[in-house]
Amino acid sequence: MENSDESMFSVSEDFIDENQDQCGRHFIKKGGPYTKKEAESRRTEVYRLHFEYGYSARKISDLIQINRNTINGDLHYWYSKIVEQSKIPNPEIAIIVNLQRFEIQRIRLREQIDKTNSFQEKILLERLIYEIDSKILYTYHRLGESTTRMMNFSTERLNAWLKRNHHDVQYMTTFDKISTSVKTHNRINKIINDDKKQARSI
Repeated sequence: MENSDESMFSVSEDFIDENQDQCGRHFIKKGGPYTKKEAESRRTEVYRLHFEYGYSARKISDLIQINRNTINGDLHYWYSKIVEQSKIPNPEIAIIVNLQRFEIQRIRLREQIDKTNSFQEKILLERLIYEIDSKILYTYHRLGESTTRMMNFSTERLNAWLKRNHHDVQYMTTFDKISTSVKTHNRINKIINDDKKQARSI
C-alpha cells in the first residue's frame, strides 16, 4: 500500500529513507523481527509522532504501516522510560505526557534562538520559553498538591478502619508512619486546626 500525501507529510524523511524498497514506494518492515538499528529508528519515529503530533497508536500504525501491536509496545517502552526519568511516585500518565511535550517544545524553541539573528525574534522566543517553564512549574505544583491530597485521603481511610475495628491508635500520616493514641491524635488535630483558623484571621 502506497502512502498518501498526508501520511508522507507527518512521517519524517529520515524514517522514510531508511524504510523504503528499491522503488521508493513501500515500507519494508511491517512486522518483526527487527534489527537493533531498525527498532531504534522505529521507536524514535513513534516517539516523535506520538509526543510531538499527539497521534494515537492506531494513527501511527496507519502512517508508517507497521503492526499496531508493535506500536503499542513502542509506546509502552517510551511511557516506562518517561515515568522512570520523572522520578514521581505513581504519576498520572496524562500529566507526564504533557510535561514531556512541554520539554520538547522548550528544546525546539531554545534551538531556534541560536539560529536567529533578530533581536525581536529572540525576545519573542524567550517569552515563549518562559511561558512553557511557568506551565511546567505549575504542573509540578499541582501534582504535588494531588499527591498530598491522596496521602491525606489514605490516612483518613486507615484511621477510619482502625476506629471501626476498635484499635486504640490513629495515624497522623501514612507517609511518615507516625502513630499516636486516639486521645493524642485528637489533641494534635485540634492544635493544627486552631492554628489554621488563626492563620486565616491574620
